[in-house]
Amino acid sequence: MGLFRRSSSKPPQRGLPGRSEGYTPPYRVDSASQRSQSTSRGLGGTIATAISTFVTLFVIAGAIGLAAIALPFITSIGGNSSPTPPPASVEPGRPTLSEPSDPITAASTITVSGTLPQDLLEKSDAIIRIIITRDDGSVITGAEINMPKTAGFDVAQIPLSAGTNVIEAVVVVNGVEGTRSAPITIVRDTTAPSLTITAPTPGEIMNGDAVTVTGKTDKDIDVQVRNETTGTIESGRSTTKGAFSIGITLRDGTNVLTITATDGAGNQTSKSVEISTSASVGQISIILNPGTIILSKKPIAFRVTATATDSTGAPAANVRVCMYVTPYQLPPSSPVCVTSDVNGRAAWDYLFPDNYVAEGRGLVTVTYELSVGDPISGTQSFRSYLVKP
Repeated sequence: MGLFRRSSSKPPQRGLPGRSEGYTPPYRVDSASQRSQSTSRGLGGTIATAISTFVTLFVIAGAIGLAAIALPFITSIGGNSSPTPPPASVEPGRPTLSEPSDPITAASTITVSGTLPQDLLEKSDAIIRIIITRDDGSVITGAEINMPKTAGFDVAQIPLSAGTNVIEAVVVVNGVEGTRSAPITIVRDTTAPSLTITAPTPGEIMNGDAVTVTGKTDKDIDVQVRNETTGTIESGRSTTKGAFSIGITLRDGTNVLTITATDGAGNQTSKSVEISTSASVGQISIILNPGTIILSKKPIAFRVTATATDSTGAPAANVRVCMYVTPYQLPPSSPVCVTSDVNGRAAWDYLFPDNYVAEGRGLVTVTYELSVGDPISGTQSFRSYLVKP
């Protein structure tokens, strides 16, 4: 117990309990087995520590690598397009004009928009002046408006001359102009594009139910082909050399094609070509009963029966059929329309005016409006007599 007795001449020191300054633990000799166990524990601890450290470093390195790989993908989300630049700041003492959405136009006037800084907006007794520098170097005042109550302003009916128009805005106070805005440029183009149709040629008879329209116009502009007969529209664009090729469907019979070229300013040039298909347009027959009109017998009437086939020889079934009569020395009657039956047949009863007494040759006209192809028409003549010949 003497090993743990404190010296009476020195005060106790803070530190490990039961130990004083100058303390030396008793010397101990371990047995061989104890030394072996201690060595094993030390070596095992060292290996475990090394393995643990290696694993920790490996995990950290892997995490850093994954982050480096994933970062470009994370930052690229939503980055397919360039970021929208922030709007330009409004400079004190100077208006700002908005860039035009269509810098090239065929219009004679435009509307310009702009923004005022706060210091100019407070000058309620001032005006905004629009100044235009033309292609020939002349300068004109395009418009003047009173100061708006809000920062944004629009000025309509700004006149444009042919060619380049450089437009500026300036605030005028007591007749003195301030600092002009940065200019915007608008080009007025009133020249219609050239247009040449190389195919088909006018009057050409085509085979099939479609045709390719080819030609040449100004480079890189819109071209439209419209079949006026069917209402079908097809569109395309000319190449950098001005060539175009646009296909469009046809119907049996006559087809009127209108080709229109439109440039970036809105100027247009149109040309039309009339062509035909070689297919048959069908057949129609008309029977009148009676075929001879006796004016002395009242009432004066006959029955008209028509039958038609389409270009394929099939009955012109369930289509609109119209008929009108042109009696001798009278104008044509108002058309009467019905729907054909499954056999392509249609019938009407026509009643002549009670006071009709003219003797001569009249005509009945019947038209079938086919669902495919041109309408087909037929006529049948008749004679009118006061008494039976």
